[in-house]
Amino acid sequence: MANILKTFIGDKKRWRQYQKDIEALPEPYAKTLKALQAYIWNFASSAGMMDALDEILRMFQESASENVPVQNIVGDDPVEFAESIMAQYPDDQWLFKYRERLRSQVKEAEL
Repeated sequence: MANILKTFIGDKKRWRQYQKDIEALPEPYAKTLKALQAYIWNFASSAGMMDALDEILRMFQESASENVPVQNIVGDDPVEFAESIMAQYPDDQWLFKYRERLRSQVKEAEL
């Protein structure tokens, strides 16, 4: 029980710090990051997605400090950008789990 509580509190602290870090970004970076975050959480199945969000946050923080335009970070298609980040975390997405389950069930049905 203590371990579960420690994990929950740690995750909550991490989330709060992440939110504060977003608010510290200049508006175009913060606004874009919030939109990416909302998109990514549609596919997230676990807290492991925080690693992906932290990665994007660091990228935006560095880019903001160097005045790199948001367009240069996300490219022409922000969906493609978000999905390329999420692809690095397949175990943390419900969609991948359902895809694998379907493949497995069809394969079993053929046997």
